[in-house]
Amino acid sequence: MNFAAIGLGSFGIKRARAIKESKLGKLSAIYDSNPDILQKASKELQVPSKDYKKILEDENIEVIAICTPNKFHKNIIIDALNANKHVFCEKPLARNLKEAEEIYNVSKKTKKKIQIGSNHRYFESVKYAKKLVDEGTIGEVLSFNGRIGHNGERLKNTWFWKKEISGGGTLLDNGCHLIDLSRYFMGNFETGNGLISNSYWKDIEVEDTACGMFTKKDGRTSTIFCSWRLLSGYFFFELNGSKGYINVDGRFDTHGGDKIFWSINNDKKFYEKDFSDIKPSSYNQEIDLFIKNLKENKNCSPSILDALEVMRMIDIVYSSK
Repeated sequence: MNFAAIGLGSFGIKRARAIKESKLGKLSAIYDSNPDILQKASKELQVPSKDYKKILEDENIEVIAICTPNKFHKNIIIDALNANKHVFCEKPLARNLKEAEEIYNVSKKTKKKIQIGSNHRYFESVKYAKKLVDEGTIGEVLSFNGRIGHNGERLKNTWFWKKEISGGGTLLDNGCHLIDLSRYFMGNFETGNGLISNSYWKDIEVEDTACGMFTKKDGRTSTIFCSWRLLSGYFFFELNGSKGYINVDGRFDTHGGDKIFWSINNDKKFYEKDFSDIKPSSYNQEIDLFIKNLKENKNCSPSILDALEVMRMIDIVYSSK
């Protein structure tokens, strides 16, 4: 399948590289509004740059991969859908729930597929945790409890700090990963509440700390905490089940591990697996499955409905008093 990548910043170049390395797809064109970034990316990737409008008009380009700042997601996604393209968009889907709903309504009319980037699902520890849950190893999952974050230094004075561009702070930046994973393991949540604050980065327009608690109809819960001042980042979560529990210690460059630990009730044994020696390939695995699902006309995961539900949960936190 022929792709065009739009937005070639630090994460955009990673997504573009994953597409180029895929045996299932081809990176046919790239675009960035910054000519210097575009020229550098074209040289690095050995892929021709192309005008935004011409990308949309090119009938040979079947998929648009979007990695721009959040402000531009909605318009580019809608342009791509109306141009008869499938879409892969870096998280979050949009700046807010209203924009997300607008995207969803257009997607229903065009019937093109949208997948939202959620590479954490492809960490080896997370994949193994999903396998254990699906096999019933810990029984019914009763609760999800996780935290995620980094020290915020790499985002200092960038567009992430500007609400008009980002839509929000740490919750949209990395908290959405935990929200997605909680739904991945437990399904939809009906109600919730939360809070946001600035514990360290005081003079910015968005939050540097957020937490949320969400509840299913049957009382099962998810609790998430995220921060741009989490020195021990990157992410950790625990699944408590009716028969046991699972702990996941997620991979990050400064933390040194991608591990999973689990135990079963009334079993004195303690199990663990360390995936630290496996080269990270979450971006590659994610794009390959996306292409495979497109070719086989299967539902993408996370889908536009998943992304909309994540935005609804984020809105719950931002709307809490």
